[in-house]
Amino acid sequence: MRYAEDLAKELNFQTESEYFEYIIESLINGQRQQVRALFNNMHSSDKEKFLINYLDKDQGYHISRLNICIGELCK
Repeated sequence: MRYAEDLAKELNFQTESEYFEYIIESLINGQRQQVRALFNNMHSSDKEKFLINYLDKDQGYHISRLNICIGELCK
């Protein structure tokens, strides 16, 4: 497992937030296997940060999107 910041750089993103957003966009586009791979490649601390902090409804994510991500990633 690797840190999201390092994984982001491999995909030519500047920040881990861009990596997190890529996961969400992949899910919206129906790329569920890709989503699981992107998520599972992350270090456990970044998985937690993604699920708890990044997808926080206070950050502008609708609760349904949060629930979809959690449901998909925690199978």
